[in-house]
Amino acid sequence: MVKRTKTALVTGAAVLALAGIGGGVAYAATDTGTSTPTLAASTSPSTSPATPKPKAHPLRSRVEHGQLTVRVKTGTKVVDVQRGQVTAVTPTSVTVRSQDGFSATYAVNSTSKIHKNKQTAAISGVVVGDRVRLAATHAGSTDTGSTDTVLRLADAGPAKH
Repeated sequence: MVKRTKTALVTGAAVLALAGIGGGVAYAATDTGTSTPTLAASTSPSTSPATPKPKAHPLRSRVEHGQLTVRVKTGTKVVDVQRGQVTAVTPTSVTVRSQDGFSATYAVNSTSKIHKNKQTAAISGVVVGDRVRLAATHAGSTDTGSTDTVLRLADAGPAKH
């Protein structure tokens, strides 16, 4: 069997197994001279230990704030990211101050995704003093004034003292 084919089948089986489709997946290959491998789904529960969740990149927990340019279907988009403590919140905006003193205000609208303690929430659930991570679309420039609109905001609750 061609090495690329075997690798693709094993990778596909691993993806299916990790996704939890069908309980488990088994891969069997024999060198019978044919190029048709066998991929069988098992309906019995897997006896192997659960695969641990991949760890976040070590820099993720150290990011204070920044700006990224990402490719999208229509070209590029500028995204602001920030981690810090909420200093002000209204039904249409949130202000966050990072540990290094950087502070920014972001618009909140109906497309903004808000999560508090890993549950979907409304902006009304976010309160001054909460620790948050957010990503926001950046529009405009610093010369003309910019509008940053929250894409996603994750609220971890009040800061620990």
